[in-house]
Amino acid sequence: MNDRRHWRPGQPRTWEIGSQEIELDDSVDHLIVVSDLHAYREPLAAVDAYLDSLSGPYRVVVNGDLFEGGIDATATVDWARARASGRTTRGNHDSRIFSYLAKETDSDPPSQWKLDAELGSYQTLSAEQLAFVEELPDQLMLRWRGRAIRILHGHQSPKLPDYTDWRSTTDQLMERFYDSQVDLTVIGHTHYPFVRQRDGAWLANSGSIAVPINRWRTTGPIHNRCATDDSVPDDDARCSLLSVTQNAGQLTMQIVRFDYDRRALLDRYALHTDLSLPMPLRKVWIMNAFHDRKALAGG
Repeated sequence: MNDRRHWRPGQPRTWEIGSQEIELDDSVDHLIVVSDLHAYREPLAAVDAYLDSLSGPYRVVVNGDLFEGGIDATATVDWARARASGRTTRGNHDSRIFSYLAKETDSDPPSQWKLDAELGSYQTLSAEQLAFVEELPDQLMLRWRGRAIRILHGHQSPKLPDYTDWRSTTDQLMERFYDSQVDLTVIGHTHYPFVRQRDGAWLANSGSIAVPINRWRTTGPIHNRCATDDSVPDDDARCSLLSVTQNAGQLTMQIVRFDYDRRALLDRYALHTDLSLPMPLRKVWIMNAFHDRKALAGG
């Protein structure tokens, strides 16, 4: 099928990315973009605390990847519906649910039915929750006080048909997603935040509110994203979101970093003996923002 609902990484995109248009009221003072929730409930409570601290009216946008990694899919969908109904996009892991169900993958790995995996998330959702996810748009086009803001998860670009690797550099993402025709483009997907400007237009990545990735290793050497970013120490494992405000008609972007009780999360997950993501990898990822596949072998 050429339906975007059943697309999976590795396939070229065969459809045009559509948009849902949203007009934000001028009374809104803060636009808050969160991404890569991945079914962890503890970070959601931390985001709620931040939102409660805001002094003026705000709107939340959830920019994809509600699933894969955590075990709280139903709570995550309910949170997105409560905080960002009509302002949520679909990420690559969200789409994978429908790809599996359509039998368009080569196989259905048994691990995908575990509680912290994509099909495990699917099993816990009600029909109403599943319909919410299936109907999510690929991108949002927001109009706010005369400014145009494009929001899309970042696994696929309107410019190119191929999949965006989550290990892409900031420069590579600029080439794929920067658009001088809008004031601001916001992506996620890579789990690493940044704000860049070129010729008066902006590209920003909100990072992940649950599992940031400062460093990663599949095989061979460690790749350190912080090495060329003076704003983020190697050992800063805090999560992030993007706050957008306006001052005299000009957009202002801020990467907001926050923490949650990561050890309590790990203690809760240690009670589950049959999860897809092994505890050695989960521990180093949660505690050190280090996606280390070598940890699977105990290295």
